[in-house]
Parts: sequence; C-alpha cells; structure tokens
Amino acid sequence: MKTYFGVSALATFARVLPQAVLTPILLDKGLQFDSIIWTQIVYMIVLSLAEFPSGTLADRFSRKRLYVLSILVFACAYGIVWLGEGLLTMCLAWGVYALGTALNTSTMDIHYAAVLRDDERSFKRFFMLDHNVILVATIASAVATSVLYPLLGRGLYAVSISFFVIAAAFGSLALPRTPIVRELQEDEAPKFFASLRRDPWLVFVMLLFALTQLAFTPFFQMWQMVFLDAKLDADWFGLIFIAFQFINVASNAVWARLEHSDFLSFAALATVFAIGSAVPFSGESWTILLVTMIPFPLFLYANSLAFALQSRAPAALMSSMNALMGTASTAGAIATLGLCLIGLNVTEPRVLLSGSLMFFAVASSGLLALAIARRGSATSEAEPPDHLPQAAH
Repeated sequence: MKTYFGVSALATFARVLPQAVLTPILLDKGLQFDSIIWTQIVYMIVLSLAEFPSGTLADRFSRKRLYVLSILVFACAYGIVWLGEGLLTMCLAWGVYALGTALNTSTMDIHYAAVLRDDERSFKRFFMLDHNVILVATIASAVATSVLYPLLGRGLYAVSISFFVIAAAFGSLALPRTPIVRELQEDEAPKFFASLRRDPWLVFVMLLFALTQLAFTPFFQMWQMVFLDAKLDADWFGLIFIAFQFINVASNAVWARLEHSDFLSFAALATVFAIGSAVPFSGESWTILLVTMIPFPLFLYANSLAFALQSRAPAALMSSMNALMGTASTAGAIATLGLCLIGLNVTEPRVLLSGSLMFFAVASSGLLALAIARRGSATSEAEPPDHLPQAAH
C-alpha cells in the first residue's frame, strides 16, 4: 500500500504541475475561452465512451497493469500539449488524456478498497489516506508551479513527462500483482443490473454524483477565468491552487470526523447555494474569496457519495460500479460543458458559475430528498447491513 501511495504521489505531481496555469498556457497557444471549453468537451466525450469499459477490464484483468498503462498514456497526452499548437491538436491531447483517465479509474484504489471493505475503520482510513496523499502531492506540485512557471512557461510539461515516466517505471517494478476478480466466461450483465435492482440506493448515488458536475465542471473550468476578470495576475494562480488543496484537506478531515448523516449532505448543499447566490453581487476581492471557498462544501458532499457507493457495491463488481458512477458523472459534465459554452457567449464567467452552483444545490437537494423517501419506504422490505455507515444506506 505504501508503494501505491508513492506511485500515486509521483503521478499526481506530474499531472497537476501545469494545471494551475493551464488557461494562460492554452491562451498562449492560440485558444480562446470558448475554444478551451471545446477541449473539455472532447475530453468528456472520450471519457464517457471509455470509462465503463475500462472499469470492466479492471475487474477482468490486472488492475496493476491498467494503472501503469494509464500513467504512460498521461505522459503521451502531455507530450502532445507541450509540442502542439492550435485547437485541433489540443483536442487530440485532451482525448488521449481522457483515455488515460479512463484506464486509471477503478484500478489500484479499488483493489485496496476491496481488500479492506470488511473492516470499516481500515476502509475509512485508507479512503482518507488515499485522498490526502493526492492532496499533498497536489500542494507540492502547485508550489513547484509557482516557482517553475515564470522560468519554464510551457516547459512545465517536459518536467511532468519526466515524472510520469519515473512513476510508471516504479509502479511496474514495485507494485504488487493484483488478482483477477472475475473470469472472462462470467455473464456479467445480469449480475450487474441485478445488483442495481436489489439496491436502488446505488442508482440514486450515481444520479446524485452525475449532478455534482453542475458544480464541479463550471468551477474547475472557470475559476481562472473569473479571477482574470477580477484583474488578478496569473502569477497568483499557483498559490490559489495550493489554497484549494488545503481547503480540500480540511474538507477530508471534517468528513472523516463527522457522522455521515443526511443532514451533512443537505448542509453542504445549502452552503454551495449560499456561496453561489453571493458571487454575482460581490466586489473583486470578495469574489476571489468566495470562489476559493467553493471546494470545501463540494468535496465534503462528493466524499460522502463516493464512500456510499464503495461501501455498498458488491466486491466483484466494485470497479464496474465505480466506473459506471464515473460515466454518469462524465455524462453530466458533457451536458454542463455544453451549457457553459452557450453561457459564455451571453454572460460573464462569474454569473454563469453562480447560476450553475445554485441550480446544482437545488436539483441535488430535491433528488436526495426523493432518494431518502424511497429508502424509507423500502426499509420494511430490506434492511441494510447494520455495520454500514448511515450515509451508505
């Protein structure tokens, strides 16, 4: 497990290095705000097509091999961005990056989750450690970005490629072999859909996760645009990206210590709505502060959804279920990106971000309330196992 955390940290450092300054780099390559959205649409379409098949492959073949392969695919994508110019080349790069993301989904993290899931304390500790290792690597990468970007510019991608290669080599040699959890001759579809029919809460979790893209996609696509409109210099983006990660660490810490009740989810959604409603009426300094706060309630809410699925899904179908949740999330992101593309032509980024956050909070609250009502009506027919946390029921 320590080896996995080490490989994950190296790959995350490489992946994040250019992200805090991605918008300025792409603008320098001849793209505009709306054309940057097109690269994300290509990414989401490829990811939606590849994620579920990749999860099925992870259940049937070696999760370790797919994990290492995904890191090498990331390196190829970054090479295209580093050497390429123009919209079409960037769309190709984001398509390759999406394939790497799909291959990476539901691999080594799901392997360890499946091993530890019967011990709730160990499972929860691994879940938090996995997130925090990624966050610490992200913070270190963002600090490096603040130092290296003024010196190297787009050359950051060359540094990332080097770390990807090191991570892949280390993982190939040091990660343990992972068992095959399903044989090729198994008839997976009836078992998969039967599991969903037996536990409708899993379906609601996937739908709720898809709705999170109404908030996550506009936030991650437009926070740099909002800050540029607020007259904030791009040299500050690295430090702000670091601030996002510390906020994420705080969110993980709070999530790990609080009881996973329905109230927690509704409180997080109410906080998102409050921030979204305040952004359009704030001055430049307050806008920057409010947007910087958005990840806290979002990650608090998303962690509860992800934990609910991984605590509940059948062990032999965990990768497939996790990938299906990712596919649902990607479908939501594609729809949201289309709305963003239209919205950026009729309004400014911060107004669009505000509207997305408020709509997400209202829609998610309504669906969550419906899920709770359906769960309550089904209690007399099938009680969940007593050892599961409340949010996973």
